[in-house]
Parts: sequence; C-alpha cells; structure tokens
Amino acid sequence: MSRLFKICDFGLKFTFFLFGDLRIEGFENIPKNKSVLTVSNHLSIIDPALCASAVGKESKFLAKKELFRFPFNIFLKFYGAFPINRGNLNLSAINWAKKQLSSKNNSLLIFPEGTRSKDLKLQKGFNGATMIALDTDSTILPVSISGSEKCKNYLQFVFPRMSVKIKIGKPFKINSISESKNKDLYDKITQEIMHRISDLLPKEYLKEENKKIIYKYTRTI
Repeated sequence: MSRLFKICDFGLKFTFFLFGDLRIEGFENIPKNKSVLTVSNHLSIIDPALCASAVGKESKFLAKKELFRFPFNIFLKFYGAFPINRGNLNLSAINWAKKQLSSKNNSLLIFPEGTRSKDLKLQKGFNGATMIALDTDSTILPVSISGSEKCKNYLQFVFPRMSVKIKIGKPFKINSISESKNKDLYDKITQEIMHRISDLLPKEYLKEENKKIIYKYTRTI
C-alpha cells in the first residue's frame, strides 16, 4: 500500500473521528492476501475514499475523466483512480482494471450504478463489473454505504459532519457458465450482484421491499 494512500486514509479517519461518525461492519468478510472486485452503491463524492478505507487494500477505481481537473486529479491519483469516458467503450480502462485484479492484494472498486443515485435508492446496475469479473474469475466483495449522501462538496472531506455506516458482505464468485456469453446473461448476473448489495442496505435506500432470491449465477465463498 502506497505511503500517499496511507496518509490520505489516516486523514480521512481522523477527520471523521473529530467531526463525524464512521461505522464499519464486516471486516471479517474481507479476503486476506487476495485482490477483490469491490462493488457498492453510490451516493456521494466521498464514497470511493470510504470504500477504500473500509476494505483496507491497495485502492484502485475508475472515475469519470471530468473529475481529473487540478487540484482534484492529485487527490484522485493518491486513491488509485483511472480516468474513463462514461458512455463509451473504453478498452484501455477495462484492460487497466483487469490488470489491477491480477496483482496480489488490490481492491478494484466499481459502482455498478455508473453514477451517484439522485434519489438515494439503489438503481439498476450496468454490466461492466460482471464482464470484468467473468474475464478475470475474480472474487467479488459487496459493500453498502448509507449516510454519505450528506457530503455535497470536497470541503466536507475535512469537516465530515455526517454519520456514515458501511457494511461489508460475504465475498462471492460467479459460477462456471455453460451458456454463451451475451447481454441477457450479463443482465441476469448483474441483477444478482445488485441484489447482494441491496441485502446490505437499509430499506430506505431501496426502491421496493427486498425479497429473497435463489442465486443461480453466483455463489458465496
């Protein structure tokens, strides 16, 4: 883990200690000495830093290129961010993401919703995380965040007057697939990924009551 990331992470935790409240559950679910594909709901600009702090591995994530403006580009690079063009197929970003998962102890963070939820409810997921997980046979780590929506600007990284709860769920993998890979298959797997995130969220962050499902394409490990 880079020294710069450690400094940023210490600063985040210290400011929450002074001005906010940060609670993290599920540390025991984080696989040791193994890279993971971390998937989470997305409420705020502070979410990548919070997920990185909670999971505690070398942090990597994809962020829209519009965020990489000085001085925020420096901060993002400290947290292992890589710019991506939203709405376009970005092969360099996908190849970069796959490379991170081939390392020993990284956390590649992806928000399957693609952007922050405007109504705070968990949205339908896009298939990027599914495609990367299938191609790399990665362990997926589900995470939920609640309360971070109160962070509206970067100044609140320094004065985080908010109560945030992060829950880390049990890791899982995508089962061996005998079907041909196509959009319909990706959609079904993504639905299961999103359901595993929703299982960790308070009901006020869900569009409807979360019903139990039988997982066909994924398995807890």
